[in-house]
Amino acid sequence: MINVYHIAGVDDRERGFNRQIQINGESGAFQARLRYEAVQIEVECVETEEQALQRLIAVLHERGYAQLRTQRIFQGEQYLGNQELWVDYLDPEPPEVPVVSWFMRIRQNLGIGKAKT
Repeated sequence: MINVYHIAGVDDRERGFNRQIQINGESGAFQARLRYEAVQIEVECVETEEQALQRLIAVLHERGYAQLRTQRIFQGEQYLGNQELWVDYLDPEPPEVPVVSWFMRIRQNLGIGKAKT
């Protein structure tokens, strides 16, 4: 059985995109596949369709994709069109970067204020 989803969002180059994800289900294992330009992602087989979709979203987030959302458009052979609601995925929190003033950077570059060993 193959289910198809639309996925939309912003790619790693900050361009909007809209593609299809295929989720293949065989013998109780599900695998999600996405092709987008030169990128081809196949996540490992997992126990549920939802886990496969979540894993694909996680891989895309790791690669810098953001504002992701999905909508199932085919369930097996049945075309669903826009009957299903879009599901939005929260972007991961960006890592906290310590704020360093230009004055502190100059001091660091000159080695001023460092402990002597």
